[in-house]
Amino acid sequence: MITEFLSLLCLGLSLGFEDEKKNETLIKPYLSALPSPVVEQGHNVTLRCLGHRHNVTFMLGKLQDSGYRQEQRSAGYEAEFLLTHLEPKDAGTYFCAYKTMDSQEWSEESEHLQLEVTDDRNKRRAPPGGKVTRSIIAATCSCLSILLLFLSVFLINRCTQHDLSHEESTERTSHSKLPQQEAMDSSDLERTSVSAERPPGSELC
Repeated sequence: MITEFLSLLCLGLSLGFEDEKKNETLIKPYLSALPSPVVEQGHNVTLRCLGHRHNVTFMLGKLQDSGYRQEQRSAGYEAEFLLTHLEPKDAGTYFCAYKTMDSQEWSEESEHLQLEVTDDRNKRRAPPGGKVTRSIIAATCSCLSILLLFLSVFLINRCTQHDLSHEESTERTSHSKLPQQEAMDSSDLERTSVSAERPPGSELC
């Protein structure tokens, strides 16, 4: 009689413990994106769901698509969902949850993760405003540098030509004065010689 009572007591405690485990609320997991939640088109991303139990089943869902669902068994505390060759349609709001082997109820959903898929072709066609501004500034500086260089060369050339013209003018002036001076010296010499040849008293006649 005592043996049967102890057996029933142990069975009841065991069933109560199992029910308690099934009704236990699972802490919501944490969802992250590796390497980043912003991914270029055609690239891959890994969505990692981190739970608080091991030997569980993880589930990845998408808020905009009720039919989207991926499940993965894990012996550890996390599961990684690899999304490859992303397209713009893959962008959206993702979440994850998990459940234990003993429970059929999913845990509370993780915080929502917004995944963005960028079109790198558009980025090449229309670069960000910061890059455009830097390009314009660089082009403007280059044009100003070239303009200043040409202006400097022009001024140097003008100054050089002016100096050459001034030197040529000075040389011409000195050369033109030299024959006149020689002619005057020759005339004075002739007058002196004529005066010397005249006899004394000829001026009186």
